[in-house]
Amino acid sequence: MINSPKRIIVLASLLPNLFFKRVFIVLDLLGEIKRKQLLVEPAALEHLKKQEDPMKLLEACETHLNGGFMITHAIVDEVLNEWSSSQKTQQAFIEKNDFIPQSASIESRILFQEKPVAKVVGELNDFTKYFQNRFAQLSNILKARRSENVYATISKAKQMTDRGKIRIIGMVSDNRETKNGHRIIELEDENETIVCLASKNNAKIMSEAALVLADDTIALDGFTSNGLFIIENIVWPDLPLRSKKLIEDDVSIAFISDMHFGSKYFMQREFEKFIRFINCETDEREEASKIKYLLVAGDVVDGVGVYPSQEEQLTTKDIFKQYEMFCDYFEQIPEHIQVIISPGNHDAVRTAEPSPRLSPEFTQRLEGKKNFSFVSNPALVEVHGVKVLIYHGTSVDNMIKVLPNLQDGYENPHKVAVELLKRRHLSPVYGEKSLIPLHYDDMVISEVPDILHFGHVHKNGYTDYKGTFIVNSGTWQDRTDYQVKQGHHPSPGELPIYNLKTGALKIISFVEEHG
Repeated sequence: MINSPKRIIVLASLLPNLFFKRVFIVLDLLGEIKRKQLLVEPAALEHLKKQEDPMKLLEACETHLNGGFMITHAIVDEVLNEWSSSQKTQQAFIEKNDFIPQSASIESRILFQEKPVAKVVGELNDFTKYFQNRFAQLSNILKARRSENVYATISKAKQMTDRGKIRIIGMVSDNRETKNGHRIIELEDENETIVCLASKNNAKIMSEAALVLADDTIALDGFTSNGLFIIENIVWPDLPLRSKKLIEDDVSIAFISDMHFGSKYFMQREFEKFIRFINCETDEREEASKIKYLLVAGDVVDGVGVYPSQEEQLTTKDIFKQYEMFCDYFEQIPEHIQVIISPGNHDAVRTAEPSPRLSPEFTQRLEGKKNFSFVSNPALVEVHGVKVLIYHGTSVDNMIKVLPNLQDGYENPHKVAVELLKRRHLSPVYGEKSLIPLHYDDMVISEVPDILHFGHVHKNGYTDYKGTFIVNSGTWQDRTDYQVKQGHHPSPGELPIYNLKTGALKIISFVEEHG
């Protein structure tokens, strides 16, 4: 029973990480529940504990009991939804001061690399040209790689009989294991197809071959024997090994994604702390003072009709109101910070990639501001001489699904990004995620980025890979019911800040520990 002393002691013992003041607040809450002789579901109690004023929420829930005595998770959700729907952004929570940020005196430098977009009908010929262009771009990257072996076309390789060592380049049409435990990779170029064998007696080649995906463009070193190409080495387009790009100005980039304005899980209190921080109104003023750029990697809003029964998770079902919330907050970002915003799969853009920038229909309040720029997904931008590739990251789901070395990809999303960079393609698995068959494949990573910024999976992750800094900027949405069912553990409210002069990364959390 919730009102028994033993029950209260057990519940109190579940709060080991709370600050002392939170402990006393929760104990007062439990005492009030006992005094009123109410029953509270465990999930509902967790919601109550997390509130800044749990007594206020408890009283509001009582009004929904209609003579009953059980406060359920559904009742708490209903009250919170009512509060969120009626609550408007508090425009006055920023207290302007006379402090002048360090980056305010440094001129911003941004270059956008726009690519021409061809008209797409979606006919068979469009798909043919799309794959031809993908292969052309990636094979050119591979041909530029140094090799001890002479490059040969697949047609020439099939004609060879002297077992001479060569390198062939092609797109993978099939990858399968044989009954004898070997692995067969079928490779094709513009004219021919060849069957390639990875021997089970070569453990290194077998492990690498298991990671080759259909539609990957790769180079294989080896020789022809009895009509088969025997694989001795697998080469990916990959990045060249280089030093990290640093600059002279002491400025930083802050990265965010997946705010999900309009979701009942949007972390309003934490995001308001972020807004105060970026306005140099918190104790971390020195760190905030260096921020010159804020890059946003999609899912600005939660959207409408993105998945079945989504309306149950929304505080507003009006897409325009969701973007109004977004504008309310982003208008408070100081003018000396350049904000670059790319869309995600929850935003009001086509789901097929590449996707266009957010429509001015939704962003008109920010369109006239000199420090706001809206770009496509993906987008390559240059800030202060540093090339940043922004991609929301929807292909991450497919990569985790098909690659055996990414079973922990949701906990370590940076590992997935490494695989994308190795393949020099942001969405290698065709058919799992809708792609627009442009005659030029914009998902190819044609230029080597200094930074790859993505989101989507709501989990922060960072690593350096061959001179490229990889950052997944997490989320500002609390853990959803779906994530609970899937066993995903997001890291909301964590802001990565990357200093362009030193290459140092700092993470600032805006989430209080609740236990």
